[in-house]
Amino acid sequence: MSALNRSIALAGAGAIGTHILRALLNHPNHPKVVVLTRRGSKKDLPSDLSSATVIPVDYTDVAPLTALFKEHSIEVVISTVPTPGYVTTQHALADAAKASGSVKLFVPSDWGVPTEGAKEEGNLLSVKDEVAEYLKSIGLPYTRIFTGLFMSFIPWAIGADVESSAYIQGTGKTPFTTTSEEDIGGFVAHVLTSLPLTSPDLVNACLRIQGQRITLQECARFLNKSIVLVAEGESIPAKTDAEKPFKALVQTLIEGGMTSTGWDRRTNREIEGAAGSANKLWEGHVWQTVGSSSA
Repeated sequence: MSALNRSIALAGAGAIGTHILRALLNHPNHPKVVVLTRRGSKKDLPSDLSSATVIPVDYTDVAPLTALFKEHSIEVVISTVPTPGYVTTQHALADAAKASGSVKLFVPSDWGVPTEGAKEEGNLLSVKDEVAEYLKSIGLPYTRIFTGLFMSFIPWAIGADVESSAYIQGTGKTPFTTTSEEDIGGFVAHVLTSLPLTSPDLVNACLRIQGQRITLQECARFLNKSIVLVAEGESIPAKTDAEKPFKALVQTLIEGGMTSTGWDRRTNREIEGAAGSANKLWEGHVWQTVGSSSA
């Protein structure tokens, strides 16, 4: 099948999934999109996406998923399923994609910081690398997409969602990658509907995109927030106590350089020229920046 009217299954339509769905539905190549949602979910799609075909499924039941992929001649499976039950869900979707015989490419739920080489770390990021290894082991071609920090998360990360200032751990001077959700959706729609599915730019590739390279101190200035440096032992303001350690973790990763899409987890250093290296696949696009993002 040509890139025109390519058949795509999108598993999950949450925060990043809705942006990908919107971009796919609005793309001039008019892909056929089937949205898979968790059976029993009460969440409705935004009104502008209500025309999408939505099929409730059990993400862990391989046989019905296989039949669904066959019935709709699905060529690409995009997963945006979140972390809870991550490995079980990703494996089941991958097994069904492989068994269908129609799926040519699988995009695992790997949105965010680079996770290539994280398998041995034994943390929340390692499971994403483990899934990529599993895809390789069953011979299912995949594309991993590293985006850095979602741009809409920045006010949350610096406590500006609850206070009028920006609260920063460390120096706040380490450059990191941030990309708007709208740009992520547009990039995904563009490369998956425009490139051949056998392209070396897609097959078993890690695509490192970058909307903007910026520091937390620069973010504060762009958002017109005064800067408060957080002393050791103090926390970043949050709506709930449960959020505080996650905000601290995000800022620790930023300060250590690990949220740049050029970061190599195997060597713990920045790969020169890697951050945003996949931007060239969306030639001519103007990427959103902090303060301009509508995501």
